[in-house]
Amino acid sequence: MSAKDTISLAHTARCKLMIAADQPDRNLRFILGHAFTLDKLRLRVLEIETENGGLEDDSELSTLNAERPRRVSFPNNSRSHTTTRNRSPPPGGKAQFDSSSSDDGYEEDDEEEDEEADDGLSLRRFTSATAQPPRMIEDEDSDGEDENENEPVSPPPLPTDMELQTITEGPESEDLAGLYQHVKGCPCSAEHQNAPGITRAWELPQKPGYEGKRLAVVEVAA
Repeated sequence: MSAKDTISLAHTARCKLMIAADQPDRNLRFILGHAFTLDKLRLRVLEIETENGGLEDDSELSTLNAERPRRVSFPNNSRSHTTTRNRSPPPGGKAQFDSSSSDDGYEEDDEEEDEEADDGLSLRRFTSATAQPPRMIEDEDSDGEDENENEPVSPPPLPTDMELQTITEGPESEDLAGLYQHVKGCPCSAEHQNAPGITRAWELPQKPGYEGKRLAVVEVAA
């Protein structure tokens, strides 16, 4: 992969990271995934720059607007401290045990364990499986249908003219306007660059069943 392609992918990962971080219902899994991808691509750009002795077009690298990662060097501690312990010689004499007394003790312990095990054993009578009523099997499809019913399948309804008039008379949303301009100016997609410019934006109130989705009304520039 060339340096230009790597920088383009890194820019795309950076844009997706910013968009995911700006969402009101942030998904930590998406944010960490985009962040790890961006870090790997930045390291790849540095490897290509080191191998080729510098990139041909430094302006592309500046579009990432990212600082060069610092390399942490650790001092080489060549001194090694080794400690040796003097092993004490094994005792000359070996302990002698009375084999007859130890065998008698083991036999008595085994007999006591067998008696305790016999006391815990007993015969139990269980009912046959054929005598029990059949189990009810849950229908997995019904759960899936209930989940699908809760999910919206159509876009939220558009506000009426009276609602639009009330919304546009209220405060503007500079946050959504800036987010729109950021996505429009991103070179990741040509479709975004062809989007019309806007001057103002108003955020619409969330409808029931569409929580977490931000909708806005914009004023297109002439």
